Amino acid sequence: MQILRAYFYLLARHRWAYALGGGSLLLTNGLALAIPRVLGWAVDALGQGTTRSVLIGYGSTIMVLAVVQTVTRVGSRVWVLSVSRRIDYQLKGMMHDHLMRLAPSFFSAVSTGDLMSRMTNDIMLVRAVGGPGVLYFFNAILLYVMGLAFMLSINWRLAVIVFVPLPLMAWFIRGLVQKAKEYATGSRIALADLNTMVQENLAGVQVVKSFALEEAQGRRFDDLSRVYVDWNLKEAMTRAKMVPLVGLSGGIATLALLGIGTRMVANGSLTVGELVAFFSYVGMLVFPTVALGWILSLIQRGAAALERLDAVLKAPVTISSPRRGTRTIPPTAGTVHARGLTFRYDDALTAYEPILGSREEDNGNRRAALLDVDFAADAGSFVALVGKVGSGKSTLLKAIIRLVEVPPGNISLDEIDLTDLNLDDLRHRIGYVPQDDFLFSTSLAENIAYGKPEASAEEIEQAAEIAGLVSDLARMPEGLDTVVGERGLTLSGGQRQRVALARAILPAPAIVVLDNALSNIDSDTERRILDRLHKSRHRCTLIVASNRISAVRDADRIYVMDMGHVVDVGRHEELIQRPGLYADMHEQQKLSAELEQL
Repeated sequence: MQILRAYFYLLARHRWAYALGGGSLLLTNGLALAIPRVLGWAVDALGQGTTRSVLIGYGSTIMVLAVVQTVTRVGSRVWVLSVSRRIDYQLKGMMHDHLMRLAPSFFSAVSTGDLMSRMTNDIMLVRAVGGPGVLYFFNAILLYVMGLAFMLSINWRLAVIVFVPLPLMAWFIRGLVQKAKEYATGSRIALADLNTMVQENLAGVQVVKSFALEEAQGRRFDDLSRVYVDWNLKEAMTRAKMVPLVGLSGGIATLALLGIGTRMVANGSLTVGELVAFFSYVGMLVFPTVALGWILSLIQRGAAALERLDAVLKAPVTISSPRRGTRTIPPTAGTVHARGLTFRYDDALTAYEPILGSREEDNGNRRAALLDVDFAADAGSFVALVGKVGSGKSTLLKAIIRLVEVPPGNISLDEIDLTDLNLDDLRHRIGYVPQDDFLFSTSLAENIAYGKPEASAEEIEQAAEIAGLVSDLARMPEGLDTVVGERGLTLSGGQRQRVALARAILPAPAIVVLDNALSNIDSDTERRILDRLHKSRHRCTLIVASNRISAVRDADRIYVMDMGHVVDVGRHEELIQRPGLYADMHEQQKLSAELEQL
């Protein structure tokens, strides 16, 4: 239960609501327990031949107590259960805020389905602990304490006999509760796997259909569902055992009361009314006794869920602004330098071991994505990166915008170390377009203005023109107001890339970074867009990674990368004269272009 103590502050924030709910609960139970006592008095009075008016008085008292009890019971539930909704709100806010601050390396290692399972199902279980769990737990405690007090006031010997089975029952339930926690954890993990599979199939439904794998994915869904059901059945069976155990203790108490209580009535040490009150109290204590097993199971499930949430909330923020000594970027910033930059993706994943599990260290076999890279882009220049797939181009561009964990002292912007700069300030100065472009399910205009919501229609149109979208907009019935589908799937690949480019350049960044961002359009159009982009922004530093040499041949400097190394650098005219990777790529692409024209 250590994890529940760690997050007790969430409950403490609502102590006044709990106090009001607790006060209402105390009054509710007091009234509920008073009714059997009054009923016992009425039974004894009836046996003594009392008058009708006295019986009416007892009946009226019971009715008033019941009405007031109903009102206070509603109040206790309103106060306590409303807290659970606030805890739900707070936890979801905490999770979302923390996830937004985590580095992309975290999301490359943890599936979206797993995170969504934690955000929904796990938070729902924690919410149940803070609401119904707290309500029924304290309700059971109050009923036990107050019920015992009422029974002691009648006959202490009989009260002790009724409560004898309870410690034995608690000992048996303890072992079942631990098992229920293990099964609950397995159930949550299985649900996360199932959610991940469904999310991937829905997002990649075209791929599934194109390979005619609907049946195969259906079988995989059944397999994962079966695992989830098995864990749930184990948990349900374990929790189901708790109720009979609790019921057994209540049955034993009733039998003891029946046998010993009637004998005490017979010898005159207990009245019939007092025995009736005792039976009423035992009946009233059956529900909280049964609920106690459910509460313990709920607490264990909530603790298991909270441990999964805690693993995410404690995931370290590996890319952040410096806490002290933040440097200010000059207005003319645009010069980028990298010196001796080395980076391995696996190094970043070691920070997430609590959620990913321990990872075996094998530094000798882990290839560096970047190894001792030197790079320079002067303000206002056009710099290109070329190389084969997996050469490290994308990683270098991500390092410039700090989307990967760059060590201090390796990259600078206008001679200021990137790790000394405020992240928001840095990223506002850089327009970045990744190769896996992403559009939101809204209009083209809103997608383009995503980084600058206050942009005017004229600014949006100008960005669309630079990105080469004008001819496409003319064929769309609503132009910039056209709503794109989820992830922009109603647009072609080239259109999505150009919308993403327009979104990046709209805020007029000092540096524009394009990671193979125009690969879905022909090389001539790509070259024209890059030329227009470079000339339209006089202070813009343009850094482009491309697999097509024809598109970047006009660059001021071209870096050739292979296996994480910079193997050559120079202008196009210089590089094609030197034997090496660049000259080979140029000849291959030239030959391919000539063959296409035949």
